Amino acid sequence: VRVLFKHQIVTYSLVAILTGIVRTSVVFWLPTYIAQHLGFTPQVSAVIFTVSSVAISLSAFITVFVHERMGCKMNRTVLVMFSASALFFLLTYLTGTPVLNIIWIVLAIIAANGSSTVLWSMYCPSLYETGLVSGATGFLDFLSYMAAALANVIFANAASSIGWGNLILVWCGLMVIGVLISLPYRKIIRPSKVGK
Repeated sequence: VRVLFKHQIVTYSLVAILTGIVRTSVVFWLPTYIAQHLGFTPQVSAVIFTVSSVAISLSAFITVFVHERMGCKMNRTVLVMFSASALFFLLTYLTGTPVLNIIWIVLAIIAANGSSTVLWSMYCPSLYETGLVSGATGFLDFLSYMAAALANVIFANAASSIGWGNLILVWCGLMVIGVLISLPYRKIIRPSKVGK
């Protein structure tokens, strides 16, 4: 277990929770959001959701591209993807035009899924030296789906009580938390110690 702590298991547990909420729960509520908040008919909402799902499925390829541009640094890629997701959710909140609104929220989901791609396709395999790949992956998967299940219950009530606009801000806030846990604190603290 101590070995996992050295491999940032706490940070990536939070990544699993946050990305689980977006890739499972937010996507689940997307058709309802499109119909109720943006005013599209159920039929049109279904078509938009289908097209959006195809776009979201490309997130892994986008993540690989970004990861390479980040020097193949997992933490840096996660930070960039969470930052982009937070920005796109904020733009979703600020944009009233339905088409742009959909574009922003889909991009927000794609970016959040990018952090998820790093988690499952890069971080978990990197634990092979510990011999705990399957155990850690199972644990992170559990956290991801438990968070999504709880989020579904909360979001169902939140949509009617605080409104879709404020719920978007909640999703944006979750991504800001993702940014905060992804910041390179060691690199920020080290220079100050060297200066002393």
